[in-house]
Amino acid sequence: MPSTFNGKQLEHHATVLPDAPKPWRVVQPGGLHTFDNAISQETRDKVWTFFHPKHGGVEGDDTAVRKPRDGEFEWYQRFKRFPKTAHYNAWHSGKFIGDEGATEFQAKYPALYDMATEALQQILASGQDMTDVPALGNFKPESVAVMRHCPGWGLGTHYDNSHNEGVGMVLMLSISSDDVVPRVFQFTDPPNGRKYTVQTKDRQAVVFGGECYDYWQHESVHNKKQSGETVSMTIRLAGVCGSAMRNAEGEKIAGSAYRPAGGGQYGTGAPAAKKVAHARIAAKRKRETSVAQELAD
Repeated sequence: MPSTFNGKQLEHHATVLPDAPKPWRVVQPGGLHTFDNAISQETRDKVWTFFHPKHGGVEGDDTAVRKPRDGEFEWYQRFKRFPKTAHYNAWHSGKFIGDEGATEFQAKYPALYDMATEALQQILASGQDMTDVPALGNFKPESVAVMRHCPGWGLGTHYDNSHNEGVGMVLMLSISSDDVVPRVFQFTDPPNGRKYTVQTKDRQAVVFGGECYDYWQHESVHNKKQSGETVSMTIRLAGVCGSAMRNAEGEKIAGSAYRPAGGGQYGTGAPAAKKVAHARIAAKRKRETSVAQELAD
């Protein structure tokens, strides 16, 4: 496949690769880092209250299948194509670009802004070698996409929107009502038969970029034994966030879905991203085979 192909051509010509036979190997992806206690308890409590304004606790089970009422947080249905059964489980902050956007973000959602900036400071000061996350140096919290995960809910496996390699990065923060059985977040590389799981405990940050973003997919595992509600917040640059902004009814706001970051022509959505990831995996295999042949000659 020519290296001059842009993202659209890559998607068109790519072949989806078959899954490797199971069992898959447990391998930590390059570009994946975890940080316990990435935010203070005080910051965590303010964010929890933001998402649970009625009484600060976990709201009733019936909030999963009905519209929010007065005084409850305005969750919307992430998957509106199933209106009778889809959980009210999603929310998006909108996008706050550049210095002016940061000022607006801080004024509009101070608890979320403090959480994101505090976590980023902790990560940068951690001393971890994060050279395998190329996007970290230019990272700013410009959007927050939120999912709540109650026992048994989960979110299916998918690749995030494609960008030029090294551009995509996610800072994911989790807060939970109960960590006895945490929400499980799983990364998989099906063509190469690899997997890796992270138990997302309260106040934990997960950063994934580089190889982990460009070559691996991820999911929130459906687990009825999960013991509490987890609120999972994925923080991105506005240009990396593929989520559309939505109104209070959960309807997409036209023109808000995507702003390409770092160059590259790519479609949006998990199916397009899967084709790009698999094209990259195939190209990497070809390079490795060529190098091995040269060494053998």
